[in-house]
Amino acid sequence: MLTTKETALLNAAAELIQENGMIALNMSDVHKRAGYSRAAQYQSFSDKNSLLAALSMRELVLNTYALEEQRYSDLSGNFSVVLRPVVYRYLKLSDRLMIDSAFNNMLKEVRKLPDEEQFIFWKRGFEFLNSEREQDK
Repeated sequence: MLTTKETALLNAAAELIQENGMIALNMSDVHKRAGYSRAAQYQSFSDKNSLLAALSMRELVLNTYALEEQRYSDLSGNFSVVLRPVVYRYLKLSDRLMIDSAFNNMLKEVRKLPDEEQFIFWKRGFEFLNSEREQDK
């Protein structure tokens, strides 16, 4: 469960990424946007990679719940790029293990989706991410 501070920092980071892109994300902008000190930010997220891992993790968990509850309009793919090997391999082992578990849970739910046009993108996209991740191991 995320704290209020962690949620605010993640929301601020998500907003900044939507405005400027993931590469341009600057950690000093995140704590300012969220209204916290730099020290408070680094107590929760030690670096940009841990912040990206947390954003990806949150998205995977929320998407899994949305799939289980058939709330398909709530699905989001904003931080799936973190799952790509080029970013993923730079994460700490603990973050990678946490993401792997959440990814596998979501993949199980994606595979249960009906073979309808509205779900083809999700099914193909997550199977592609899965095959990339398998090749990278």
